[in-house]
Amino acid sequence: GFALNCTRASQAMPKRVAPARIAVLDYNLNRTKMALGVQVLVDDPRKLGEIQQREMDITKERIEMILKAGANVILTTKGIDDLSLKYF
Repeated sequence: GFALNCTRASQAMPKRVAPARIAVLDYNLNRTKMALGVQVLVDDPRKLGEIQQREMDITKERIEMILKAGANVILTTKGIDDLSLKYF
């Protein structure tokens, strides 16, 4: 067995999962943002909203792929934000 010094991202999450199918990730489950140094010039406010929506959709698609693979326990070395938690 393993002992992990981790916390649940939400108190509403169960303390015990059986049978556990664990996904161990080494990337963020925070909302995807443009890389540093990338500039996007937007002259229409609706386009800005579309860009922000696409950033959220990318994160949602990642989470859906993890869940479709059968994982019911997610361990990550990076972060999980509140937006991502609502998809679990």
